[in-house]
Amino acid sequence: MKLHTNNRILLIDDKYGNRVPFQADKIARAIGKAANQVGGFQWDIIEGVNASIFGNRSDDENSELLTQMVVATLNAQPMYLTPNVPPPLAEIQRTVIETLRYWGLRNVADEYQYWSAARSWVRKGVLKEEEFTEHPFPVELVDEATDWNKEHGCDSIQGINEIVRSGGMKELIDASIARYEEQLVQAAEGFRKMPNCRVFIVTGPSSCGKTTTTHKLTERIKAREDRDFCVFSADNYFYGIDLHPADMFGDRDFERARAFEIPLMRQHIIELLEGKAIEMPIYSFKTGKRTGTQPLKMEKDQVLLIDCLHGLYPYLTRGIPEDQKYKVFLFNANQIGEGDGAFGRGIPFTTVNMIRRMLRDWKHRSKDPRGTLEHWHYVRDGELSDMLPFLRTAHAFINGGLAFDLPVLKYFIGENFPSPETLGTTTSLDAVLRSRETQRVLSSLVTLVDSPDHLIPKDCHIREFIGGLSLDIPHQ
Repeated sequence: MKLHTNNRILLIDDKYGNRVPFQADKIARAIGKAANQVGGFQWDIIEGVNASIFGNRSDDENSELLTQMVVATLNAQPMYLTPNVPPPLAEIQRTVIETLRYWGLRNVADEYQYWSAARSWVRKGVLKEEEFTEHPFPVELVDEATDWNKEHGCDSIQGINEIVRSGGMKELIDASIARYEEQLVQAAEGFRKMPNCRVFIVTGPSSCGKTTTTHKLTERIKAREDRDFCVFSADNYFYGIDLHPADMFGDRDFERARAFEIPLMRQHIIELLEGKAIEMPIYSFKTGKRTGTQPLKMEKDQVLLIDCLHGLYPYLTRGIPEDQKYKVFLFNANQIGEGDGAFGRGIPFTTVNMIRRMLRDWKHRSKDPRGTLEHWHYVRDGELSDMLPFLRTAHAFINGGLAFDLPVLKYFIGENFPSPETLGTTTSLDAVLRSRETQRVLSSLVTLVDSPDHLIPKDCHIREFIGGLSLDIPHQ
């Protein structure tokens, strides 16, 4: 590749720590591979945003142009212009991700970030080669959900709209919940086959329904066998807000695994398994600080229950034998196509979770939906770097998405969704693009005339977000 940028970087520290010649071609190939994985740059090229720069170029030309931008950024750092302090691979990858996101190429950036993070975990020996997966989602679960949605005519916006118009919402709700309950049974059966299990973990992305799912799973297990659980509250191990610096928008990153005091969590987990009593910290979400401690001791016949955003994070349970851990991963696996599905553009898995969290934060935490939208880039960062690379270490998968999510969420979010027109000039491009994308999806849905509240069981996990949950699960 011929660079037009005045490059003066001669060496880099590669993935093994060796000092090797700087090759811009490798950056271009990596960007091109990420774009190819998501179907090309086309889905990220938007009129009025970046189309004038990337719209009239091929994918190879866009990869080359972006590489020149990355090289120019690296050359702007004087310390990298000497062989004594070459840029490390991690810094080059970070620059690539920031460049892609700066120009609004979110899907390509997500793929590149996931791949970089997952391969880094493999190189560190934390993730086994056979545990590595090329995709940042559980492929088998998505395929299964896609087949189910096709069978029920709800694999596209057009199909969902036809169900709403024909009055078929109750049937769709009942069938979706029945399928979810079947997966709960399968996951509970998997746990029963591990008699030596001492740690039961339910994990998954933000707002996938972990709290209700954890409750239902443990109730099923306790009803079938004499197993009791000791609840370990991971949220109490957040570092204080004073250790989370605010960014330029006044927001803080609580979504990465590093937001938790992992060493203390692991120490307490091991001590509990050894029969020792611990002093678990008490964290206040109102003050953003720990307010004290509370004693916790695990009885000899109990199983330690952890409902945690980063339950797959390997350092959390390092040192505990694998046959003593059972990990359930909850994921919104519904791939819904825009329009009639023929266009090939699917609604991102994370869109439903974002709307769910908007409703939860608004209804239960008095937080403006706009704040959730503007914070979501942190959520994705935590998922791509610290969660999704470890998918294959889970023992069971449950689809926390529901086929009726979109029309129901649209009804409850209503006019409170932060549209692009309401966002100010201080809002990040990521938030603007997510707003535009989500508003396009919501506007294409038929609006429910009557409230669907009476159609949804009170113990359904969607009620963690829309309200009315009958289970005794407090929102912090």
